[in-house]
Amino acid sequence: MQITISRQDLLDTVNKVKTVVSAKSALPILSHILMEARESSLKLSATDLKVSIECEVDCTVEQPGSLTVSSQRLAGILSELPNEDITLKLGDNNIIELSCGRINTKLFSMAPEEFPPIRAFEGVEPLVLPQPMLKTMFDKTSFAICTDQARYNLTGLLFELADGHLSVVATDGRRMSFATESEGIPEGINVKVVIPGKMIYELERLLGADGEIQVFIDEVQAAFSFGSTRLVTALIEGNFPNYDVVIPKKHDKEGVLKTMTFMEAVRRTRTMTNDKFNSVRFILDNGVLGLKVVTPEVGEYEEELEVEYEGEKVEIAFNPDFLLDILRHVSSEMVCLILKDSMSPGVVKPFSEAPVDSYVNVVMPIRL
Repeated sequence: MQITISRQDLLDTVNKVKTVVSAKSALPILSHILMEARESSLKLSATDLKVSIECEVDCTVEQPGSLTVSSQRLAGILSELPNEDITLKLGDNNIIELSCGRINTKLFSMAPEEFPPIRAFEGVEPLVLPQPMLKTMFDKTSFAICTDQARYNLTGLLFELADGHLSVVATDGRRMSFATESEGIPEGINVKVVIPGKMIYELERLLGADGEIQVFIDEVQAAFSFGSTRLVTALIEGNFPNYDVVIPKKHDKEGVLKTMTFMEAVRRTRTMTNDKFNSVRFILDNGVLGLKVVTPEVGEYEEELEVEYEGEKVEIAFNPDFLLDILRHVSSEMVCLILKDSMSPGVVKPFSEAPVDSYVNVVMPIRL
C-alpha cells in the first residue's frame, strides 16, 4: 500500500475515529486503526468490539492495500508535522514509512488480517431520518443515561419508533429525560431498542446541522451511516423501564417562570452546596418560587423568583445539578415546574401551548 494525502485531512479523520479506541484492551490490535486504500480514497476503521466507526477521506492511491497503525501514535505524530502532503507506504515486515517534506518516520504495524471485521448490514432496509433532528433529540436526553455498569440495561438510550413517532428516553433511576418527534418520521415502522451510551455520545459529536442519516437496525446490532462516516454498535439487552408509567399524570401544582432566570438562580444555589450536601429546597407558593440552601460548614442561601402560580404551598428538594442539566436543554423562553408533594417526583418541561409534550423531564426528590 502507498498513498499521498493532505496532512490536515488525515489528522482530522484519525481524530474522528480514534475516540472509539479503548485506552486499555487485552487485544493489541484494538489499539490500532485499520487503513484501506482503493481507487481514490482511504477508509479508516476503529473498534472496541462493541462500537465501531468507519470514515473515508480522499487521497491519491499509488498502490492499493491495507495496513494497521497505532491510533494514539499516529495522531500524536500528525499533530506535530508541518502542514504538507504526507506519503504513507507499507514496507517489508509490516513497517510503515511515513514521509512529510524532509521528515521521515517508521512505525511498527500489525497484520490487517488481525483487525476484527465490521458488519456491513447488507440486505437490511435503512430508516432515513434528518441528522439535526436526531442530534437534538440525543443532546436533550443523553445526560440522563446511567453510567453505573451494575445497571447495564440503563446504560443506553431507548430508541423507539411507533405510530409515526420517534421517542428517545434515558434514565439513571434518579431522573428520566424523554423527547419525541413526529415530523419526518415514516409511518408503519415499529422499532424498540436500547443503544449504548458510547454510541449516542459519538453520534452527538459527529452528526451535522443538515443532511440525512441512514439507520440500520436488527435484533442485536445497529448502524448509522451519514456522509463519509458509518458507525456500528451492539445493542443493549435487557428490559428498559416503562417510561410512560414513570411520567406523572396527575400533578396539579404547576409553576411557570423564565427559563434563564430559573437556570441562573439554580446555578447560584449550586455555589453554596458541596459533594456531601448537594440539595436545594424549592418552595412554590402564590406568585413566588423560593430557593433555599443550608449546608453545614458552608453557609445558607435564599432567593425568591417571580412565578406564575396560584395554589397550595408545596416544598420539595432536588439535586441542583439535575435541574441544571435539564434547563441547559430547554430552548423555550418559559419553563414549567410541576409538583405534587415533597415526596413525589417533579416534572420540568418547556412551556408550550401544544397539546402533546415533546420534551419532558422527571426528577426524583431528595428527602427533606
